[in-house]
Amino acid sequence: MAKRIIAIGGVPATGKSTLMKEIIKECMPLKTFKYKLVRGLYNIDKKIYIIGIYDNSVFSGTDKLSMATQPDFIEFINKIPEHKIIFEGDRLFNQSLFNKVDCEIIVLKVDEDIIEQRHHIRQDTQSDQFKKAKETKIKNILDNNNVVLLNNNTNEDSIKAKEYILNLIR
Repeated sequence: MAKRIIAIGGVPATGKSTLMKEIIKECMPLKTFKYKLVRGLYNIDKKIYIIGIYDNSVFSGTDKLSMATQPDFIEFINKIPEHKIIFEGDRLFNQSLFNKVDCEIIVLKVDEDIIEQRHHIRQDTQSDQFKKAKETKIKNILDNNNVVLLNNNTNEDSIKAKEYILNLIR
């Protein structure tokens, strides 16, 4: 299995993809890779794989992967024993994966008023029902796992979160 697997999650608009884009800048140079349904970026010298598709769209990361990615991801991590893997987003950030794979789970925490501002700024169309389902999912993960909570309310918080994660993959 991979040397270290870091899973970043949080309710919508907590800044998961934005944080990951900052981490990607620190991992350059990166190449794209594809393993069955798993897609992402890697730096072979640093032995880092970043799972997900990152482009200029509002929703990126593992959200752009197939809903059926998890079995291929589990197969993939068993083929790269000396590497570190990092991902964020809904496709892989779930209890069924955490029951099968030892991950370092990080949840980004943001004040409710800031989350509402971010939804407004990005003009997303996520329904209240969808948002509530994601809140329940994250609560269940918090209740059933050892989780590191990182605040992501301010630019300073974001810098601290980025540094914390970079220290895990160095």
